[in-house]
Amino acid sequence: IESLVALCPSDTVSEDDLPAKITNKEKVTLPIVGDISSGKIGFEEAEKRFETEIILKALRKTNYVQTRAAELLGISRRILKYKMDKLGISDQPVVE
Repeated sequence: IESLVALCPSDTVSEDDLPAKITNKEKVTLPIVGDISSGKIGFEEAEKRFETEIILKALRKTNYVQTRAAELLGISRRILKYKMDKLGISDQPVVE
């Protein structure tokens, strides 16, 4: 549930946000899976992109409060910080 809330694009979770195994809907293939199977990227690059995306979503959802973002992701703050440093994710939002 925490991961669902962290990754939900809006403040309200709808049926469309639920995993296919809960809603019994056909499984949707993520674009990154297609990139791996077609040979466009390797597993390590796909893993890096996936981790970066979910960490950034959790940070944005919590206004970059790392402790809360870590809770949403189900990891410790220390591990979140380690992954942020490893992936080059800033601890402040990027102003566009």
